[in-house]
Amino acid sequence: MKCIDFRVRPLVDGYRAMVKNKTTETFLKAFRCSSPASIQEQSIELLLREMDEAGVDLAVVPGRQSRVTNVSNEALVRLAEQYPERFAVFPLFNPEKPQESLQEIVELTQGGSCLGVSIEPGFGNALRFDAAQYQLLYEYMNEYHLPLLTTCCGSNTPVLDASLPGCFQAMAKQYPNMTMIAGHGGWPWFREMCFVAFFTPNVFLLPDLYSMHCPGEEDVRLAANYMLREKMLFGSSYPLLPVGEAVKHVKGWELFADAQELFLYKNAENILNNARKNLKK
Repeated sequence: MKCIDFRVRPLVDGYRAMVKNKTTETFLKAFRCSSPASIQEQSIELLLREMDEAGVDLAVVPGRQSRVTNVSNEALVRLAEQYPERFAVFPLFNPEKPQESLQEIVELTQGGSCLGVSIEPGFGNALRFDAAQYQLLYEYMNEYHLPLLTTCCGSNTPVLDASLPGCFQAMAKQYPNMTMIAGHGGWPWFREMCFVAFFTPNVFLLPDLYSMHCPGEEDVRLAANYMLREKMLFGSSYPLLPVGEAVKHVKGWELFADAQELFLYKNAENILNNARKNLKK
């Protein structure tokens, strides 16, 4: 079965800091996972081999700018250019420089370098999803019907309410043509985000590592198997979880065949194909 991993951070540029600052070690230990060769060697080629072994055809790579991890959009574009069939990059919008950053996003999306954009409200800043600094981006994404990959999780925010489900839903309703993807699934508010996704057509959930070995895992499995089977995306959060371990774990849920295909591949494929189509208009 094909698979698209919608949250992978290959160890290039600033993402190497996730190993150096012990973030990766902390999560691997918490989830009782051993470190794969690609992390030990910080090797893209070994990561591609591990993706092949796990049946992962394509990985979506978000951007990041924080106090400890700074990944340039240029580095992401180079990665996608080097491995166009394996990585789809979603560059980061910088809310501290909204006009300048939007211009870069327009050039990258219209130029064919990327299919979507990533943001991380509350991650290294005190912004919420409804912050004025994001509105220019939202307007552009809404106009072109593009996907927005977010980090939506209470554990990483200086202000706990940055990722509250109500704020997330308000922006999704205000910009209904923009597909909003809740990375980390809004954990620990995953149940509330299920409500948001069920009643908001343009919201998708990407619970990634917080769907595995975490409180609420059964809620994720139920959502993927039943009421939200067309709104759920698979992600490993590599390097915090090995790609192969994440795929194996999901297959162990024994989802219905159609639900497993939607979760591991079809839902992600539809989002990316729609972005390609909309950018060609």
